[in-house]
Amino acid sequence: MTNEGTSAEQMLSANQAGKMLGVSGKTVIRMMEDGDFPGYKIGSAWKFKRGDIESYIESRKFQGRKAESTDPHAA
Repeated sequence: MTNEGTSAEQMLSANQAGKMLGVSGKTVIRMMEDGDFPGYKIGSAWKFKRGDIESYIESRKFQGRKAESTDPHAA
């Protein structure tokens, strides 16, 4: 039995991580070098944990302020 099924342990290539982020593989590597998330050099390729990419995406979430009142007639 492997850990491949657990999203926190699944390793992604730079291009796969880029697809999740909507950027190129080169941009993923630049983001890693800037400290946005960790990367792992395996042989000649960079790899990224799916869970790290998902955590980065979640950390970028923005929610605007909710209106004080949902009553359209309130002043």
